[in-house]
Order: sequence, then structure tokens, then C-alpha cells
Amino acid sequence: MEIAHDIFAETNPAYCASLLAAFVRAYQARSGLEPDITLCYAALPLALSGDLAKTFGRTSRKTGLLEWLRRSPVIQIRLADRVNESLEIVTEAIRFGCFSNLIEINIDGRVALCSSHVLRHLNAHLSQEMQEIFDNIDRLGHWFALAGSTRTVFNMMGLEL
Repeated sequence: MEIAHDIFAETNPAYCASLLAAFVRAYQARSGLEPDITLCYAALPLALSGDLAKTFGRTSRKTGLLEWLRRSPVIQIRLADRVNESLEIVTEAIRFGCFSNLIEINIDGRVALCSSHVLRHLNAHLSQEMQEIFDNIDRLGHWFALAGSTRTVFNMMGLEL
């Protein structure tokens, strides 16, 4: 039997907007600030990439971005391509999140959480695999916030702004 992989479901704007809201919530919880919108363009493809899922094993919110990257250098292979190829998906997720009042973009280009009640109720209805993706983006939110500035995060990952 061949197992089908549903790319359409993984790139659904509502699903991706929920992931971004989880990222924003985690980032805000760690730093007290909203993440820069450009961080969303790095976080979402990292969380959604099935081939990177194993790299999150044996990590926690306290692991940190630099340690995660050190443990799994494979993350940085074609990372710029991965981010560039997902620009449209992330943009659609941000649009959906804004239109549905899940997130908002403030005048400084930072993403703020509008409503977190959706996230609290969502977890009960997720498969194990989807829950792991939400856990992974939560970790990324904490790691990006701990790293400091947006420039620092991008520099750590070998990306240019």
C-alpha cells in the first residue's frame, strides 16, 4: 500500500495561520515582544518541513536556536531555498490570519496575536503528527525570542535579510 502525502492540507492557509499564531504566542511568552514579520517566513517552513521533524527530537523550549543548529547541521542545507520556495504559503497564512482576526501586523511590522482562544481549543482535535508540528513551532518561537534580534536569528541560520 502506498501512503499519500497531502501537501494541500499542510499548506492550507487556515492551518498555517494557526501555526503562525502559535509561533507568535510562544515568541511573546518568552520575550514579551511581538516577532518581526520576517521571522514568520523562517519559522513556518522550518516547522512544516517533514524532513526536519527528527531534528526537533530531544529538544525543548530551553534548547536554543544555536544548539539546535549545532546538533543538526543538515537544517542549513538549502535553507535559503526552502524559505524562498515557501514565501507564497507564508504570505497566504499571514493574510488569512489577519482576515480572520487571529493575528495582526502592527505599524512596526511586528505580528501580534489577536485571539488565542482558537489555539486553546484546537489542540484537542489534532493528530499526533500535527501536535508535534505545533510543538516544534512553539519551540522555534521560544528559540527565536531567546536569540535576540531578527538579524541575529537570520545570521545564526546563515540567511540574509
